[in-house]
Amino acid sequence: MEPWRPTLDEALELFQKEQFEPALEKFLSIRTQLAPPGVDGQIFFCMKQLKRYDDMIPYLKATLEAPGNGENAELWRMLGLLLLHNERDVPKAMRAWKYALHLDPSLVQKYDGLQFVHLYDVMKDTGGQPMIDFVDLETGNFGIHFST
Repeated sequence: MEPWRPTLDEALELFQKEQFEPALEKFLSIRTQLAPPGVDGQIFFCMKQLKRYDDMIPYLKATLEAPGNGENAELWRMLGLLLLHNERDVPKAMRAWKYALHLDPSLVQKYDGLQFVHLYDVMKDTGGQPMIDFVDLETGNFGIHFST
């Protein structure tokens, strides 16, 4: 048996019981012993449940690279929010959201802020700088305006 297997089994059991804090600790303790993406998806989900947004981006990116996840519009939407919130990077956030909307155009009806994505390129051409008003990681909403 692999030396990391008992810890993984414990972590998965805790994860299923929605005991995200101890599950996260166990997943993190074995992460480097597994081939990518390993447990990055579980780490991302635990962090999301625990609202540890500041540390989520690398795990979310690894999760998106896992087979089948690259076409998950919600994950791309979340990446855009995290890029906006954590890195204050409007262009990167816009790229993630554009891809999310390409995968699922109905997201714009669920999240009001995504309506801005359609106006971004036009507003950017006016020469203004995008300014972040707010980012709400709980609801998924955000506000951006252009300064002139």
